Amino acid sequence: MLSQTKIQELMSKFAQVNVNQIKDKSLRAKAVKLKKKQAGFTLLELLVVVAILAAIAGTATIALQDTDARASAAAHVAMMDELNKGIRTFRVLNKNSLPSNFDSLIEVATDPTAGTALDGDLLGTSVAGSDILAIEDVAVVAINADVKGILADGGIEALQYVALDGDPEGEGTCADMQDLIADRGNAVVAGNIFMTPDGNGCGFSRTLEDTDEVAIWTGGQERLTGQPAATGVVEFDGSNAATATGKAFMAVGLGPASTLFNANDLGGMTSVPVYRHVSETQYNRFIAVFDIGTFDGTGAIDAADQVVLVTIVDGAGDTKEEELGEWDGTRNTI
Repeated sequence: MLSQTKIQELMSKFAQVNVNQIKDKSLRAKAVKLKKKQAGFTLLELLVVVAILAAIAGTATIALQDTDARASAAAHVAMMDELNKGIRTFRVLNKNSLPSNFDSLIEVATDPTAGTALDGDLLGTSVAGSDILAIEDVAVVAINADVKGILADGGIEALQYVALDGDPEGEGTCADMQDLIADRGNAVVAGNIFMTPDGNGCGFSRTLEDTDEVAIWTGGQERLTGQPAATGVVEFDGSNAATATGKAFMAVGLGPASTLFNANDLGGMTSVPVYRHVSETQYNRFIAVFDIGTFDGTGAIDAADQVVLVTIVDGAGDTKEEELGEWDGTRNTI
């Protein structure tokens, strides 16, 4: 049996219900009848009240179930716009010089000495079963002296790389990054994994050399620019560098080590945006994509006249238009 207190509580809640908003005709008719009654409720009538309240609560739950995810998607779109503007503004204010020290998205066995070629993999791929990097539309490609030259001329003199032996203080090891990030015995988080061990990461800053490796976009030109590649052009898909003749788009993470987020520098942004549609052990920064040249059909990249920002994609590799699809509910990749 319901206690007197519970009955009074239910009666109070029912009194606040706007019966005209009840969609079910049968429930609405019963609610109207109960509203008109002057006497106390019978047990049956109380059960009807409970059913009406449950129906209203269920409707509200369905209506609000995607609200948080869509709100995050809307925030991500705004962040992508701000980062795009921020990088372009930084370049204007710094005499055509872009920020440096972006996250390379690449890991290596150990920090190589100067003059030693850097040979790496995408973040997490050398660890069995790891999926630290949420974006899939990238592959590792070596640059040459000309590409290094335009990057340096454009201000991108160095990138942050992860060293699997660069263990920070506390529990865990960079060789098992997912366990390291998930471990509560240290201060390592996925978004800061490219910072140095002193900054609770596994990273190091590498001044780019002629044969160093960078991450190159494999998701096609049209997704980035809205314009398809010209007829006959072979776009880079991650496995055809030796025959590709399409654009070479370098992808880098916008992590806290970048000079873009040094608020003391002219044009520096004051906060580092976080991409939230990934798990706690996945890299959660946005990705900037730069045009650095064109594949020459033999495995090398012909450098562009200068490095140019193309767009910002989210941490899973979705473009602004694709993220907008998550926001308006026409596309569900959350």
